[in-house]
Amino acid sequence: MIIKKSKGWRTSNEAPEEVYDSPEKYYTKDEVEKYARSGGIKKTQEKIAYRIIEFLTGEKKILDLGCGPGFTTGIYKKEGYDVTGIDIIDDMLEKAKQKGLKVKNVDIKELGKSFKEKFDAVVSASALQWLKGNDEIKAAAKEIYQVLKPEGKIVIQLYIKSEEELESIAKIFKKAGFAGGVIVDNPENNMKRLCYIVMKKI
Repeated sequence: MIIKKSKGWRTSNEAPEEVYDSPEKYYTKDEVEKYARSGGIKKTQEKIAYRIIEFLTGEKKILDLGCGPGFTTGIYKKEGYDVTGIDIIDDMLEKAKQKGLKVKNVDIKELGKSFKEKFDAVVSASALQWLKGNDEIKAAAKEIYQVLKPEGKIVIQLYIKSEEELESIAKIFKKAGFAGGVIVDNPENNMKRLCYIVMKKI
């Protein structure tokens, strides 16, 4: 995403999604194995999942976007949610299936034609930053809207480069028919900062 003017906080660390065109190119078999075995990543993802749960208010049937090997999906299932995870990396999905999780190979930009059922909430941890530019974000927002029940909720955590970019993405979701805002944990700490879009379908 092109940023015309910097304001607020900004992260300078280079992330994989800035180097690789797609998650498929980054997550090779070896990279998937490293990711799935990483205790640090597992701990971080599970912590994010519990934070996402704090934003839910009675929603039970949820869709987990970019579920990977099932770190977050497993927490939602453990906590009693009827959860379906999606990802586009088959090796990741195989890891999740081995844990007994309900997962499918679905692109975020093709949710509407992939699911006839509607969800109470759509959640995501550390995945949507792979979308490239405003057009892909707009397409994802439209698809997420389609698979949500009336007044369904979205709780999306993503790694973002700046406060301005986060606000820009939030505006795209609002234009797609959502109301709400953003929540930033530890905004002054580049290492611990976590950004969430928390909105409802209107």
